[in-house]
Amino acid sequence: MCCGESKCQKPEKLKGKPEECSPERIKECHGDVKKHPCCCEGDK
Repeated sequence: MCCGESKCQKPEKLKGKPEECSPERIKECHGDVKKHPCCCEGDK
């Protein structure tokens, strides 16, 4: 569950919502990260 707001750090590359980004898109924008820095995923 998201904690409320997710803000894209690279809005010029965003297509849709940050939480809809594919792993490939995340890697292209942010490099090798374990989770998407534009999304606040919270604990699942």
